[in-house]
Amino acid sequence: MSPLSPSLDVTNQNSHYFYSKLLALTLAVILNSGLLPAQSKLRDHDLALRNETPTPSDFDKLPSVYFYTEELPFNTTAQEYATGFYDNNLIVVSNRKVNSAKRSLFDQSEFKLLGFRKKSHLWEQPHLLPGIFTGTENHGGLTFSLDLKRVYYTKAKENSMSLELYTAERGSKLSHLWRNPKKVLAVEAPYSIENPWLNSDGDLLYFASNKPGGFGGYDIYVARVYADGSLGSPKNLGSQVNTAADENFPSLNDYGSQMYFASNNTRGFGGFDLYLCYTNQGDYSKPQNLGRSINSAANEVGLIPASESSGFFSSDKDALGQKALNIYSYQIR
Repeated sequence: MSPLSPSLDVTNQNSHYFYSKLLALTLAVILNSGLLPAQSKLRDHDLALRNETPTPSDFDKLPSVYFYTEELPFNTTAQEYATGFYDNNLIVVSNRKVNSAKRSLFDQSEFKLLGFRKKSHLWEQPHLLPGIFTGTENHGGLTFSLDLKRVYYTKAKENSMSLELYTAERGSKLSHLWRNPKKVLAVEAPYSIENPWLNSDGDLLYFASNKPGGFGGYDIYVARVYADGSLGSPKNLGSQVNTAADENFPSLNDYGSQMYFASNNTRGFGGFDLYLCYTNQGDYSKPQNLGRSINSAANEVGLIPASESSGFFSSDKDALGQKALNIYSYQIR
């Protein structure tokens, strides 16, 4: 699992949100998806309009914006970071212990996938994701196809912190049972594959890995997705995005022209910062730091777009010395 600081080891990553077209080339319209802050239900009337994909001449025109951030009330002293949306839930990776009818507090993995649902403005108690998402192995981030018929998820070998990438499929929208799980990408320990994010077309899968051959630490990769769920050879996004430091937690807007990620390179405010770069036919612009209204001297990771101007991210800035990630909502003002 990826180191966020010398004293903090965390895994990650996501899923999908629905809206169609971008209104204007401003960051308030860049952060696209379907959830309002601290909501868990995707609704068609929350969807925004899309404009044309930005051209390279637009790459350096990121306007100055302000992120209003708020810590969510369900955080604990455990690690908590959002990885996406599914079945009207915010899906969270956490090492907290939870009560479960099927699993005792003693046979849960350290890192597990939890679903949080908001009802009547209040967050309900979390529940363990069932089936293939439970077990004694540590679980990390996951990502769902737009039609919710395929999932890519990460889990570790037993007694390991090195994650591998799996996929599974669902036969019917009415069924919550995932079948035919199979490993699609693995690396030898102590290396890891983390934080998958599937684009809305379902043909490209982004992830982070510290496997040999990169620029140093964790790098971001992309792989072609085939109809049977298998992957093509991963491609490193190159030196425009990756550095000798760690780049991790990739995510995309709905139509794949903006990518967000976290990096602990020396150009930020300290620790991991959140960055944005534009993408255009496989090219990536120079990453731009999202600024001090969302980044701090601590670690900010895992930006999950939820609407044109809102979403979630994680930070350990208010962890009271525990160096544990907490989940925040953001809204662009």
